[in-house]
Amino acid sequence: MARLLLMRKNCAPKQVELCGERTLVGRDASNDLRIDHPQVSRHHVEFRVEGATTWLIDLGSRNGTLVNGRLARQRALQHGDVIGIGDCDIRFLTRHSQFELPKDLALAD
Repeated sequence: MARLLLMRKNCAPKQVELCGERTLVGRDASNDLRIDHPQVSRHHVEFRVEGATTWLIDLGSRNGTLVNGRLARQRALQHGDVIGIGDCDIRFLTRHSQFELPKDLALAD
């Protein structure tokens, strides 16, 4: 199963499994994954799983979504892509990959 590794300044990294067909991310509490930051739209981005492909779909966010430093509206994600939303960097990891965190970082639950 694909997963996301959320990395924010002054916070421990957090890993999130992409369990369903859709995972909604934004500032609003109704999202599957909430990022409380002023540069994050209420409904910012959707991760959509279609077979072996995971798509990133920007939901018309005001500040945009970056993938590997470039503005993206819709994109098929590859293992290791880094998504920038507000003050959060999110690394996309495929189900077949192993990702090692540096020893000084611990995952938050």
